[in-house]
Amino acid sequence: MAAIPEITPELNLELATATQTEVFTKTDSSQLWGMLDLGTSTAQIRVPVTYRYHLCLREPWKLEIKGRCIIVQAPEFHPSLPPAIYTDKLEKLAVRGWARGSVTGLMEQLQKEITPMLVNYANDPRHLDLVRARCRQSVAEFVRLWLEREGQWSRCGFTEIQVVFPKELQPPDPTLRLR
Repeated sequence: MAAIPEITPELNLELATATQTEVFTKTDSSQLWGMLDLGTSTAQIRVPVTYRYHLCLREPWKLEIKGRCIIVQAPEFHPSLPPAIYTDKLEKLAVRGWARGSVTGLMEQLQKEITPMLVNYANDPRHLDLVRARCRQSVAEFVRLWLEREGQWSRCGFTEIQVVFPKELQPPDPTLRLR
């Protein structure tokens, strides 16, 4: 049965996506009296995940002109949460230790942990760094299209756009050059 959806007003600009397959594994080992190994049960889920990154258009922007270059100080980009998983491609593997019961509980526990783990992955600095250049390019293209529509790109003779996100040093090279 479907519920009435909750709809919220957003004004986000999606900048980049990254799709990769994630593998989650949970094990449970047991011993009898600390001496006799009763085996290890393993639950594993493998699923493709799409991470999306955006910035909020409502946050402050700063545009600065230096010669024929526009320096864009854009708002910080963020992951769109939760990441999307492809349930049609989800694969499960369950291995029961030799003297162990069903691994159903272990699999259910692992499944409940996937979304919180994916949220952590999406916010991980390594994931953010992976998409930073693509986000920078998307912002530069957005600004270029906006300037073209406003009739500002060709009239002022801009030839470069340089995008800088908060908390980062200014990139040495322009993000986008008009050829």
